[in-house]
Formats: sequence, C-alpha cells, structure tokens
Amino acid sequence: MKRIGSNLRPAEPKPHRNLRNIIKYTDREKPMNDYPRRIVSPPNPKPCCSEENREMVGNIREVDGFKFCYKICKVCGHAVRYFYPAAASNDRAVKEYRAWKRYMAQ
Repeated sequence: MKRIGSNLRPAEPKPHRNLRNIIKYTDREKPMNDYPRRIVSPPNPKPCCSEENREMVGNIREVDGFKFCYKICKVCGHAVRYFYPAAASNDRAVKEYRAWKRYMAQ
C-alpha cells in the first residue's frame, strides 16, 4: 500500500547489459574450457595463477563501453573475467560510472 504524498520514487530502470557469466566455479567437475558456452573452473586460485600463466580465451568483448575477456590458468584451469582499464570513451555508461566513482571518493 502506497502512502498518499509519500516521497517514494519509482526505481530507475537499469540498462540492459548482457553480462551473463559463463564461468562455473566448482570442485565437483574438473576444469573444462567450452568457450563461448561455458568454462568450468576451480573456485579458488592457486599459487600458479600468475599473469604469466594465464592465457586469453576468445575475443575481447565490450558491453556498455567496458571491455573484458576471459583468462584461464594454463596449469590448474582457474578462470577469471578480466576487465580492461577504461580508456577515454564517449559511452554514457562509462561517463556515469566515472562520475559515480568521483562522487564516492569525496
């Protein structure tokens, strides 16, 4: 029930982002790379999971101005979704995110 004269505003619609995570973290299955459908990965990284041991899987993708790719450890199979640092962009989502980060830093 909504009160009359309340200051409640309807929620702002969230932009549609296709950020479905294809990585499944589990100990029950052995690591498997079935990119682009799914990647099965151990839940926690091991000491072998350094940047030198990680290889990029697939292509770099961009969603709302944010570029990312999937990287998998060659030794143990631990996978991550790696986001590239945002470069200069005209994308509205990137500008809003940067403005929000500046606001939160104050």
